[in-house]
Amino acid sequence: MVVRVEDQRNRAILLLCALSVTALALDAWQSAAQRAGRQMWLDNLICATAAPVQSTLLGAARRVEAAWTAVGRGRRLAEENARLSAKVAELQARVSDLWERSTQADRERALRSAYRGGRRDHRAAHIIGVGAGGWQSYYVLDRGSAHGTRVQDVAVTREGVVGQVYAVSANTSRLLPITDPASGVGVRVQRTRETGILKGTGGWQCELRYLGPNAQVRPGDELLTAGLGGVFPKGLRVGRVVSVGRDPDTSGKTAVVEPAARLEKVEEVLLLRAQAAVR
Repeated sequence: MVVRVEDQRNRAILLLCALSVTALALDAWQSAAQRAGRQMWLDNLICATAAPVQSTLLGAARRVEAAWTAVGRGRRLAEENARLSAKVAELQARVSDLWERSTQADRERALRSAYRGGRRDHRAAHIIGVGAGGWQSYYVLDRGSAHGTRVQDVAVTREGVVGQVYAVSANTSRLLPITDPASGVGVRVQRTRETGILKGTGGWQCELRYLGPNAQVRPGDELLTAGLGGVFPKGLRVGRVVSVGRDPDTSGKTAVVEPAARLEKVEEVLLLRAQAAVR
C-alpha cells in the first residue's frame, strides 16, 4: 500500500515537470516566432476557440447592461409616476375645496337675496353639529353672542322657516327646528287666511292644530307665519298641507304639514331678528 502511494506521487511529480517544460518550450517558441514576425498555429487555435466564447460573453454582457438600464429606467419611471400621482391628488383636493367654497358662497348669496330689501338684520350661519337625540333635537350653529346672535333669532333658508335660536354661547348657538315637539309657530293659511298653531311631531313633519270645525283647509294649501307671539316675523313660508283630519281631542280639524325647508339637507341658514326685537 505504501509503495503504491509512493509510485503515484512520483508519477505526479514527473507529470508536473513535463508540463512545466512543455509550457516553457511553447513560451520560448511563441516569443521567437513573434520576434521573427510569424504567426503561430497556437494563436490561431486560441483565437478560433475564444471567438465564439467571446461573442457569447459579449452578447450576455450587452443583455445584462440593457436589462440593468431598463431596471433603472423603470425605477425612475415609478418614482416619477408616484410624484405625479401625489401632485394629481393634491390638485384634486384643491379643486374639491375650491368647488365646495364656491358652491357655499353661491348658496349664501342666494339665501341673502331671498330676504333682501326688508328691515330685518341678516346674518348667515352654518350648521356645524346636531343634538345627541338626532336631527329633531337641535342644530348647532357657528355663530354666537360674539357675532350678534340672540335668543329667539329666527333661522330661515330660501325655501322657508327652519326654527328659532333658544341658547347662545360666545361662539356657537343652538337652534330648535319647527319639527321638534317643543316648537310652536303661529301660522296662517295663505288661501283662506285662517290661523292655527304649527307643532312639531318629532319626525320630519309638523301638525297644524287649533283649527275650527269649519276651517277651510285642504291639501296643497301654503302656510305662512302669522306674526303672532312676537318671535316669527309675519309672512315667512312655513310649509304645505299634506292631509286634513279631525282632532280627536276637540271638535276642530288638524292637518299634517310638510315643512317648506328641507331640514335634513340644511347647511346654511340666515338668522333674522325676532319680530319683537325689530319693532
